[in-house]
Amino acid sequence: MTSERKTIQRLTDAGANTAERGILLEDGRLARLVQGRLQRAGALQAVGNDRYYLLMDAYEQYRGRRRVRAWIIVTFLLLAVATVYFSGGFA
Repeated sequence: MTSERKTIQRLTDAGANTAERGILLEDGRLARLVQGRLQRAGALQAVGNDRYYLLMDAYEQYRGRRRVRAWIIVTFLLLAVATVYFSGGFA
């Protein structure tokens, strides 16, 4: 399980979906990196005293944007391979 999934699972298991239900999260370099990315996306909100809660709608939008970016990259890679193949580059 990835660090992001662990963080999201921990927040959802604790019911940390409002400021009053904010929880402490793991510490560590990778955990801070994931938390920073989620905060920039607006999915992870700081309450204070190192407590956080999850905005599920913002997290779903964030995941949707990542999914679209992944499809764009895959499409470009497939186009590049097809271009090389049809131009005789693999001969």
